[in-house]
Amino acid sequence: MANTQLDTPVIKMTAVSIPLINETDVNYFHWVSKGAVAGDDLLVVDGDGNTLWEEVADGANYSKIHVIKNKVKGLTISVIDSGTLYVIRRFQYLKPFIRE
Repeated sequence: MANTQLDTPVIKMTAVSIPLINETDVNYFHWVSKGAVAGDDLLVVDGDGNTLWEEVADGANYSKIHVIKNKVKGLTISVIDSGTLYVIRRFQYLKPFIRE
């Protein structure tokens, strides 16, 4: 099943093999796992199977950020032993209208 959160600035991924098929502009990844144990793994790959981020937790209440700032074509969690991966996207916002 494809992830349908492409219109939001934060994409929440919790399971292996929920691919993002479209190209998306990623600012950073944030892995949060309150129930992690030392040795829990995370592996995120792109559509071609290239490793974007590989991380090993060192204990409970694990939280780690990995800055990528890149366009990614296809995004899949290959391994996530615990927790949630947040994919923080880059958006271009319109400048606010200022009256003179």
